[in-house]
Amino acid sequence: MSAHTAINPTALLIIGILLAVVGIALAFYGRKVWTPFMSLVGAIIGGTVGYIIGGFYAGGYLAALVLAIIGSILGSILFNYLVKIALALIAAAIPATLTYFAMGPNPVADQSAQDTAVIVAILVLLVVFAIAYYFVEELIGLVTALVGGALLGFGVFLALGQGGLALALGGIVFLVGAVSQTLAIRAAKKGSVWRLRRSRAAAAPPPPLPPAQAPPQAAPPKPPASPRSPPPPPPSD
Repeated sequence: MSAHTAINPTALLIIGILLAVVGIALAFYGRKVWTPFMSLVGAIIGGTVGYIIGGFYAGGYLAALVLAIIGSILGSILFNYLVKIALALIAAAIPATLTYFAMGPNPVADQSAQDTAVIVAILVLLVVFAIAYYFVEELIGLVTALVGGALLGFGVFLALGQGGLALALGGIVFLVGAVSQTLAIRAAKKGSVWRLRRSRAAAAPPPPLPPAQAPPQAAPPKPPASPRSPPPPPPSD
């Protein structure tokens, strides 16, 4: 039974349109709503980890549920306040995990191979984390554009039932949204640098003025020449 026969086509159309709208908004403006989105991701991850730990170690549904709630709250707070670090950590964890499984360690047969795989995975994690954190703003644009394109494609598939069209539209929206957000992020970075320079220039004290030079004084007037006395008369005989 297909999805179109199991659910009312009108409901599928409405859900598809909503997903498409959310996907377009996320693809082009995802960096502005990134913080609540990461908070939701942190809540999901924290709740999942808490539930698994509670299920394995607490040995009860109630304890697992309590730990899931606690983990969800902690994960939401952590991802909300450490958005960039969380994104860089997620981006680094993916290639590190792939590297670990690609090496195919067998902890039972060869413990040294297991240790080597763990060390290599940690090194990959650190290197990719440093690179991802340096370009985290651009990474936010790419991730939100990718999620937005996927939501758009899924919405088109639900509304029209055409997989090829959904894949094509999702890919186009992803590419255009990624380029658009990357250009906007770079423009914002340049603008912030320019504003920082202007604020520093405005806060800097003005250069000291050169000392004022005294106007040249006129030479004092010469005293008038005293009249010369007449020569004395010659002596009389």
